[in-house]
Amino acid sequence: MKAKVEQTARRFAPVFKALADPTRQKIMLMLEGKARTVSEIVDFFNLSQPTISRHLSVLRNAGLVEAEKKRQNVFYRLSEPNLKACCVGFFSSFACCRPVEVKIAERKAG
Repeated sequence: MKAKVEQTARRFAPVFKALADPTRQKIMLMLEGKARTVSEIVDFFNLSQPTISRHLSVLRNAGLVEAEKKRQNVFYRLSEPNLKACCVGFFSSFACCRPVEVKIAERKAG
């Protein structure tokens, strides 16, 4: 049990650290459904381009966003497969967050 808890915490720590900052949370929400350039993100916030770039770097390192260069612009978008894997992977550790099918199977087995 202890090893599983340690492993889970270690696995998801970079994600939660990245999401602990309110600016990065807002960036994630901005990227929902639409890729955006750094300049679009900078225009939304009252922050410098280097500051936004650092926030984006933290999100990229945590695997939450991806970057794609198109001509002179770099577009950032959510890394949906990684985001889903993180959410499902961590929160399914809690019985109340497991899919219904898993709960039914656990009841039958127990």
